[in-house]
Parts: sequence; structure tokens; C-alpha cells
Amino acid sequence: MSNLHDIKSKEAAIAQAVRHMNHHGGRLESWFVGIEEKGSDRDARNDRHPIHFLLPSEDDAKSAMSQLLDMGLQADDEYGVQPVILFVYTQN
Repeated sequence: MSNLHDIKSKEAAIAQAVRHMNHHGGRLESWFVGIEEKGSDRDARNDRHPIHFLLPSEDDAKSAMSQLLDMGLQADDEYGVQPVILFVYTQN
């Protein structure tokens, strides 16, 4: 999986995701957020500007996803058994 960042807190993941989205541009509504389990083979095509964050717990991953959804991102609901990876990408 490309662009996997080991993050110590959900706040750090959210801040880094926002910087990533701002860098690549587009409205927040054109970005997607979701969570998945370790070892997922999720599509990580570079034209989608994907970024992945390994969070300390499932609760942190779910909370970070919820906060990003509240900011206007779209949900990509692909949960695994123990989702600890937060991912963000765009369709553009």
C-alpha cells in the first residue's frame, strides 16, 4: 500500500489529511474518506491522490473518519474486521 503513514493520534491524521487535500486541490465534497483493515488490497491508483494513515485503534480510525465526514468529505464505506487504516482519495 502506497502512502501509508504511521500516525500517533487521530488529530494528527486529520491535520495531515487536510494538508494533503489542500495540496492537491478540489472541493472537500470531491474527496472520499473511509477506513479499512491492515492488509487490505484497496485500489491505490495515483491519479486519485490517495493517502493512508495507520491509527492506533479502531475507535481512533472511526472518530477521524466521522470528523472528516463532518467537514464535507464523502463516505467510502468499506469496513474490515478491525479497521485501523484511515484513507482519503479523490475521483479527479
